[in-house]
Amino acid sequence: MFVLCAHYLGTISDENRKAFDAHVEKTHMPMVAKYPGLVSLRYLKGVQWNDAEPPYYLTFELGFNTREDLDAALQSEIRYAARDDLNNFVPMFDGEVRHVLYEVNDILV
Repeated sequence: MFVLCAHYLGTISDENRKAFDAHVEKTHMPMVAKYPGLVSLRYLKGVQWNDAEPPYYLTFELGFNTREDLDAALQSEIRYAARDDLNNFVPMFDGEVRHVLYEVNDILV
């Protein structure tokens, strides 16, 4: 399995947080959920821990069974539409977005 992550290193101002979060949850994630070959999707929101604010506001995780499935999704029409949608919420974000592709290696316990 392969997981593509978009790590949002930074924060959102208090006045933009509600609009940003609502757009991610109600508009952007439903678009991404339509990627062909996608087998898992989630986003993780950083929370305060050990009296410190999280360095990452959120992370998107997109899972694909094969690298070929990932490559096909990245060339799909819905992916291009989702990329265009970034203009509707990323400008509210103060920081940088880092993309990382992971190969998943499960450990049975």
